[in-house]
Amino acid sequence: MVSRLLDENTANIDKAKSLTAGLSAAQMSWRPQPGKWSIAQNLEHLNFGYPGLDTIASSIAAARAKGIVGNGPFRYGWLSSWIMKSQEPPPKRKFKAAKVNTPSPDVDAAKALADYLRYTARLAELIQKADGLDLARAKTPFGAKWFKIPLGARLAHLTTHDRRHLWQAEQVRNDPNFPIV
Repeated sequence: MVSRLLDENTANIDKAKSLTAGLSAAQMSWRPQPGKWSIAQNLEHLNFGYPGLDTIASSIAAARAKGIVGNGPFRYGWLSSWIMKSQEPPPKRKFKAAKVNTPSPDVDAAKALADYLRYTARLAELIQKADGLDLARAKTPFGAKWFKIPLGARLAHLTTHDRRHLWQAEQVRNDPNFPIV
């Protein structure tokens, strides 16, 4: 599972770099229509989820301290499985982002990309630190502190959620009206 998560995270990083390569700030901020997000807004939305990495790091440390180890394969309950699958692109179901997770139209495109690359590098470190833990029995908060899901499901949710919004950003770049210059 750890190697798959690392591969998914690397693929997301590569996708973000290829999507934004050679684009101006204006191109990254272009929106296909009102109410739709730009490439920069999609990246900024992803960045809103990454402050939770400190909580995940604490969960990894706590699981190590408690000796919650295992080799997998790991199985997750229906709710965790649904959370992960619900994010796969192309979206089968739309979710409205919480107001706190909705990026402003004036996103600093360069900063959004730099932050995304920094956060995903940290995610890779945490995935590696989770290696050897029982990713189904080790728990971590998801949203509210009282709502916990398996650590492996949370890590998979991050990579899947990234894939969803990078797919969305790719649709913006592939829009026939996308500005060339």
